[in-house]
Amino acid sequence: MPVRLCTYNLEWFDDAFETNNLLKTDPASIKKATAIAAVLKAVDPDMVSVIEGPGTTASTGKSTIACLEGFAARFGLRLSKAAMGFASRGRQEIALMYDPARLSVSHMPGGSATSHHNPAFDHEFQYDSDADGIEELYSHYRPPMEMKLDLAGGGEFWLITAHTKSKGIFSHNDMLHYQREEERNRRKLFAETSHIRLRVEEWLALGRKVIVTGDINDGPGMDNAEFRFGRSAVENIMGDVFAPDAILRSWAGRPVWRAHGFEPSSARFVDRFTSDPVNVLIDHILVSSDVPVAGPESHVIWNPYQTESAKPLKSDLLAASDHFPVSLDIA
Repeated sequence: MPVRLCTYNLEWFDDAFETNNLLKTDPASIKKATAIAAVLKAVDPDMVSVIEGPGTTASTGKSTIACLEGFAARFGLRLSKAAMGFASRGRQEIALMYDPARLSVSHMPGGSATSHHNPAFDHEFQYDSDADGIEELYSHYRPPMEMKLDLAGGGEFWLITAHTKSKGIFSHNDMLHYQREEERNRRKLFAETSHIRLRVEEWLALGRKVIVTGDINDGPGMDNAEFRFGRSAVENIMGDVFAPDAILRSWAGRPVWRAHGFEPSSARFVDRFTSDPVNVLIDHILVSSDVPVAGPESHVIWNPYQTESAKPLKSDLLAASDHFPVSLDIA
């Protein structure tokens, strides 16, 4: 029986929870949580990489795992267990929800304590983002989550879930220097994804089956900055065309520009300059060549505007998040 993987950005799900880890009782929070639960039941994944999940806060005792497991219990989800890696510095947490009858998970961080380029994801690392021969110091604001997945029927996979740097510019002051900020954000994004790629290569060298999921905030053809740099951040993670056996594959295919943005797409945003909605493909599931995918039709982006099977879920999908879930079945 195939195992269904899923990645889903829940758009500030932290706002729906009290500091005691219970779901808030206001209508907006209940509506959002109810919609997310309905979507998860319809998609029916065995595990879901949660992006923008409820945060863990030491000062209040708020717990990502307690929030998500309480949410699952309240709505009767079979994704009854939650796990996470290193905590982020903000309120948008990366986590994993899963069905314990189908798989077990373990936080298994990689990297070397003595490496300046490939340390653990919660450490600073060095990367030359502007090709001037001088390495800058970077850190992950949200450390990518590393998990070993052991399937109940046998087999193991190694998962990295990331929520990398947004290229969005939100400060009015930064808007005065739009091009400079756009380039700086992209260099940060390249540094983060290059570090993730080092971990992928570390795991591939050990013979591990590798899966990378999450909101990469980038995709092939996303903006004109790619022409200056010659690549996208997603391609950083996927690998080098001169080492084809080590390339991670996306089963989504290359997005095509249409009247309202890209197709396929996993999220909809309002363009800052035109105020028009724009479709983008920034949520990804990437797999190494030895991951036994159940076929191209098993990759689904649950976008109700583009995917027939998602259309009955339209109201719940729109109430749940500004992103749509992406799923992939592995044999």
